[in-house]
Parts: sequence; structure tokens; C-alpha cells
Amino acid sequence: MSARSSFRALARGFTLVEMIVLVIVLAVLAVVVLPRFSATRDFDTLAFHDRVLAAVRYAQKVAVAQNAAVYVVTGGNALSLCFDVGCTVALADPAAAQPLALAAPVGTTLTSSAGSFSFDGLGRPSAGPVTFTVGGTPTRTFTVEQETGHVHP
Repeated sequence: MSARSSFRALARGFTLVEMIVLVIVLAVLAVVVLPRFSATRDFDTLAFHDRVLAAVRYAQKVAVAQNAAVYVVTGGNALSLCFDVGCTVALADPAAAQPLALAAPVGTTLTSSAGSFSFDGLGRPSAGPVTFTVGGTPTRTFTVEQETGHVHP
């Protein structure tokens, strides 16, 4: 066997069938997998909704436990929990040693039908029913009932 024929055997490339299969596999990956990477915004919206819901429930529980008014302040796509109207005395986050304030992620909005309101020592909201809307993909809402203060999706 000559050096030329052994070089030709080593320098063989892909066949046309192999190239077509490779292109098909890459196309399937592009259609199925790549959109999943951009879907993290959907998960961020759902997670923010759950955090806001939990924060409002926490505000009600603290108001009852301390028999004091706790204010839920919304504005600028953010939520804060405070012990006064001006939000100078913030409610502490139980998981961290800092004020409990939540900011909406990029592409997500937060609105409240009452703007800001408070829970009294019995857990009743000062306004109601209050509907919170977390906009994004998908848009989710939850409500704080007027008489009972029950917070539900």
C-alpha cells in the first residue's frame, strides 16, 4: 500500500448522510432547547408572585402577633412592609437582618388596587378587598379580603 492511499483513508471527511443527520439534530436542539433558556423570566415572575404573597401574609401575622398596625406599601414595582405610614420603621425580614422589601425582576410589574394599606391588630386590612397583580408572563393575582384579611390566590 502506498503512502498516497493510506493518506486518503485517513483524510476522509463526513459523508453527505452524516452531515444531514447533524444538521437535523442541531435544528431539533435549536427548536426545543434554546427557548427553554429564555423562559427563566417566566420563573422569575412566578417566584416574585410567591414572595409577594408570602410577604403580605407575613405582614398580617406580625400585625396580629404584636397587636400593632403593619403597613403594606406598594409603588414603583416594589413592596415594603413597615410599622408606620411613611415607612421609616421597616419590618425586618425573618430570613435576613434587613428590612423586608421586594423589588420586581426585569419584565415584571407589581400593582395593588389599594396602593398602600395596613393590617390592624386583628389582621383586618384598612382597605379591601385589595387585589395584587404581578404582571409578566404569566400575569398572576391574589386578593386580601376586607373583613377577614384572608390572603388567597
